[in-house]
Amino acid sequence: MKRIFKKNIIERKINDMKLRNKMLLLFIVCVLLPLLVTDGIIIYNVYRNYQFQKTQDVRSDAAAVKYDMINNLEYPAALIRNLYKNTYVENLLDRQYDSPMDYYDSYSKFINSSVYASWSSNIIESVAIYADNDTILNGGMFYRLDSVKDEEWYKIASNSENIMLMFDHSGELPESYNTRRIYLLRKLNNSRNDKCEKILKMEINYRSFQDKVLKESLSSDVYICQGDRLLMTNAGATNYTANYKKFDKNTKYDYSFEMNLYGNIFTVYVKSNDTSFFDDNRGIFGIVTVLIIINVILPLFMIHRLDTSVARRITILDLVFDHANKENLEKVEKIDNIEGNDEIASLMKNYNVMADRLNDLMQTVYINRFKEQEMNIARQNAELLALHSQINPHFLFNALESIRMHSLIKREDETAEMVENLALMQRANVDWKNDTVDLDEEMDTVIAYLKLQKYRFGERLQYDIDIEPECNKIMIPKLSIVTFVENSIIHGIENKAETGWIFIRISKEEDGSLIEIEDTGVGMDEPTRLRLIASMNNASMDIIKSQKSIGIINACIRLKMMTNDNVRFDMETEMGVGTTISIKLLDQTEAVEENEEDAAGSINATGPINATSPINATSPIDASAKTDI
Repeated sequence: MKRIFKKNIIERKINDMKLRNKMLLLFIVCVLLPLLVTDGIIIYNVYRNYQFQKTQDVRSDAAAVKYDMINNLEYPAALIRNLYKNTYVENLLDRQYDSPMDYYDSYSKFINSSVYASWSSNIIESVAIYADNDTILNGGMFYRLDSVKDEEWYKIASNSENIMLMFDHSGELPESYNTRRIYLLRKLNNSRNDKCEKILKMEINYRSFQDKVLKESLSSDVYICQGDRLLMTNAGATNYTANYKKFDKNTKYDYSFEMNLYGNIFTVYVKSNDTSFFDDNRGIFGIVTVLIIINVILPLFMIHRLDTSVARRITILDLVFDHANKENLEKVEKIDNIEGNDEIASLMKNYNVMADRLNDLMQTVYINRFKEQEMNIARQNAELLALHSQINPHFLFNALESIRMHSLIKREDETAEMVENLALMQRANVDWKNDTVDLDEEMDTVIAYLKLQKYRFGERLQYDIDIEPECNKIMIPKLSIVTFVENSIIHGIENKAETGWIFIRISKEEDGSLIEIEDTGVGMDEPTRLRLIASMNNASMDIIKSQKSIGIINACIRLKMMTNDNVRFDMETEMGVGTTISIKLLDQTEAVEENEEDAAGSINATGPINATSPINATSPIDASAKTDI
């Protein structure tokens, strides 16, 4: 039962998929996934072999370095052991000479002997034997011991009976010389009959020794250290005149080992070269990439061709059926240019037959009836327009213009100016073809309103307007600033006995434009201020429906709609001092233009506004009403 249930779920999922997705699923499951798994296994095995070979190369290089260090020091060490047992050298240095000439004769015989001639080597820089014998001369290979007793190498050699290896740096030599030195040291007091202390110092050529140990055949980076001192490395050029550097403990390495060599413990770090797996196996990856491209592109090309042949035509059918299912009475579209002769083409042809029958039915039953209804509606609209023309407000403007001209003839200039400002205000209040105006036009209305109010308040009302030139073409809702100015006069200046001022300031800021309406009226308390700020910033139709006076809330809603809610309101007030309302229009030019087009389209689509229309952003405001929030 469970197996049948699972099978039904899978079938339902597949049935819900589009045809193109089914083909893609088939390609992914049957071609792409097996290909990726197979190629992944191949690459994994190649990578494992690469890592194993890399480890083997590192260990091989480490063994070669260890062997070369021991082997290249073995011959010099063997020479030191021979000298240790050489009685000729012992007698030469133990003897007390009567004169320098006596010593020179003995030294000359030694130089010409076969013992001295066998000491040559390409890595041995020099051999010096120091003896505590005042009768010998300093020179050649023999020196007096008292001249080196303060040297560091002497202290190391004198404290051991075995051969000692020492890496040294001498900063006293000129920079043109190699100041890095390698010494093999040993005491030569090999019998109880020794009459003086003798110490041998063999100098190994640092450059030659490094070249023999860190050969060019090494494929890895090698660091030879003594403690934290980096003695030799093939990673980068070597400055033979510089002192030994400290080894960076953060250096990543693949293998390390320690070796005890002539009284010293050396640590060797080996790091494989910096080439990556991808760099070393470009050929394999190239082949795999070509195979993947072939195995992916060819099936995708076939899927595309099948999609062009099958899925595209099914999509066309789906679109036309979807259009036919919409709740409208438009003519059902037919499918043009039917391609092919398969089952899908037959289905398209049958759809065209059905579309013809549906169009005939709609023409007979619905379309004719709707044409008759449209004629009735057109007749009713014509009657409404006739009634509207009888009450067109132009008669009011003509009457006001007649009164103004009559006042001018009788030299009643003040009355004429009042009538002119009243006409300007009334025209702005009636003309609602466009809800938005530029700031210049809005300020004409504001000035006309303030002049009318000065006739009422006289010298009790003063005003000052400051607008930056770049703000003149800012688009705002009609009568929005007038609404805030009116509110400031009625609720601020009207209740104050002394002279009151209205300040209007409009300026451009980095992130938008700032409009400020300030009055020197009675002000308000803090709870009222907070309530009004919240009402303005959250202005909505619900707030309008719950209040009697809706002027400012209406203006706030229209500002929010025009700017796509990119406007912020704030208020500062003090009892007895006055109130300042700030309107911040944020820069959203595209949003503003889009909302203007939507608003214009809404007005054109809805036709003339009647008394039963709900209050909205395009409804006229009664500018003469008290407009507290």
